[in-house]
Amino acid sequence: MTFRTPAAGLSILSLALLPMVGSAQARGPLEGQRHYPEHVAADLELWRSTLHEAHADPYRHVTKAALDRAIDEAIAAARVPLTAAEVTDLLTPVLQLIGDAHTRVDLPATVERSLREQVPLLPLAVRAVGPGLYVEEELKGFRSIPSGSRILSINGRSAAGILDTLAAIALSDANDSLFRVRQVERDLPYLLYRHLDRSPTFTIAFEPPSGRARTEQVMGLTGEEVRRSVRPENGPLLPWSAAHHADHHTAWLSLRSFHTDTLLNAGIKPERFVEDLRRDLKRDRSRVLVIDVRGAAGSELALAELVHSIYALKPYRVVQDMTVRLTAPPKHYGLCEPLPEFFATLAANYLPGDHGRYHLRPDDPRLEFLEPQPNAFDGKVYVVCDAFTREAAAALVMMARRAGRASIVGEEVGTNSLSSCGGRILRLRTPNTGLVFHIPLIRYVYEGTPRGPLDRGELPDHVFGVDARALATGRDLLRDALMEMIIELQ
Repeated sequence: MTFRTPAAGLSILSLALLPMVGSAQARGPLEGQRHYPEHVAADLELWRSTLHEAHADPYRHVTKAALDRAIDEAIAAARVPLTAAEVTDLLTPVLQLIGDAHTRVDLPATVERSLREQVPLLPLAVRAVGPGLYVEEELKGFRSIPSGSRILSINGRSAAGILDTLAAIALSDANDSLFRVRQVERDLPYLLYRHLDRSPTFTIAFEPPSGRARTEQVMGLTGEEVRRSVRPENGPLLPWSAAHHADHHTAWLSLRSFHTDTLLNAGIKPERFVEDLRRDLKRDRSRVLVIDVRGAAGSELALAELVHSIYALKPYRVVQDMTVRLTAPPKHYGLCEPLPEFFATLAANYLPGDHGRYHLRPDDPRLEFLEPQPNAFDGKVYVVCDAFTREAAAALVMMARRAGRASIVGEEVGTNSLSSCGGRILRLRTPNTGLVFHIPLIRYVYEGTPRGPLDRGELPDHVFGVDARALATGRDLLRDALMEMIIELQ
């Protein structure tokens, strides 16, 4: 699959025209208020000023001069009144130049809610396998398109072309192209409406797992209709859970979130959970520990340290440095969601360095190496990850591999392996267009040496991607294959 970048011909104007490619339909939420060019320019200047002042690492992949030129081009392209959605399309090449998945722009909340809840969207959940799209589930009761079917086209557009076009405008950390594909896969109904096709009905040409290719027409479903038509199976999954497989002498630890609030709301106290797991590993005489962080994210690096402590056999830490580029609220702070606790402690915690950066004090506890626990698990460890393994979960993958304590199985993670921006996010709400700009304030430099290119996520030791066969059977083939390998090795 070929991914185009702005430098390779995906111009600002072509992006701005993408929403016009789809079928002509009645006015929807994207066809709302239009904003005069001078109002668009004023909002983008507010963003430019705040970006240069507050972003933790804006010039890693682009010079300041080139970034300013790209913003100037976006402003110049706004020659006629534009909707908020059209303004965001103008900014996509600028955001791709920055190369930071946490630096993004959101539509006004009312528009976003209408898109997610009230407009008819493609009623399919899909998975991307190579250059193709496969049906994971049809989000209505008829099930006219079997799971595992390969989609050939949607309303006459080839599935490969749709995937290529939408992945080319997705945002990622630097050149992590797999994360772009997974974003399209996860949010295809929304992205298709947003950028390519606003039809209320969809003609799907597909090839079922067994049988000849055929065509079905399906009606779009709103977000509200999807929730009413899809019944939850077996209730919600716990964000952290562990299962012991006695015949494999293996414990499988599933971690779906690295947000403390999410865990506490589910009745899980992280420290207690880890202590209980240590006890269970010893009681069950487990020889292998599998830590499954597929789809996991969350900004709390302390949770990554806590999980790593389960099996750490030598001193460890998550990051070797944390940097910011301001120690007081930015000039346009009055237009931002306030972060009083964050700005109250910056000057005390960070010291000035080179290139306008402030570095975390060397005596800060977050930079200390932690000693391994005396009862740490000393058996074999596997960490299972995918492109949606991000932030603290991705940091756990890096720690496990770089400490030599685990074999990594799955896909390239979605957070850059050298350093990434995140943590506290400054949200700038512009007064004219109502767009909300997300600007990360902290840069994390991870401990250890990355595996693979510095502009990619941490790479696995054993690659195992999505398999179309799993969609038809509903089986987790990666889990099956790994458990089989564990048995063979024992």
